[in-house]
Amino acid sequence: MKKWSFSLLLGAAYLGVFHLWTFSDRIVITISGLLATLLLGIGFAFALKQHYFLNRWDALLHAVFILDIFLEAIFIEVHDQFGFYLCAAAFAIVVGGYRAYLNRVKTARLETN
Repeated sequence: MKKWSFSLLLGAAYLGVFHLWTFSDRIVITISGLLATLLLGIGFAFALKQHYFLNRWDALLHAVFILDIFLEAIFIEVHDQFGFYLCAAAFAIVVGGYRAYLNRVKTARLETN
């Protein structure tokens, strides 16, 4: 697949932010979550402008990653567990699987034409 840069950046940021939160207090969680949301939102807008996403659903799935960071930073006070690895794996399977599926369908269409 050609384009995976934003997906990989988003996954790394997700893991990094949540790992930081395992030993952070409430104020650090909130500030870093809002900052991460802002920066990833800017990256999302840039990726959108560069036609990174394969379709609207692909863009929506990536946006859900960013929304999860925002919501967890605002509503969850303590992040002292490592269950976020399972969430990251689930996101990776859904986003990666969907992108792989779309690319396979696109390749199949090109081969039949």
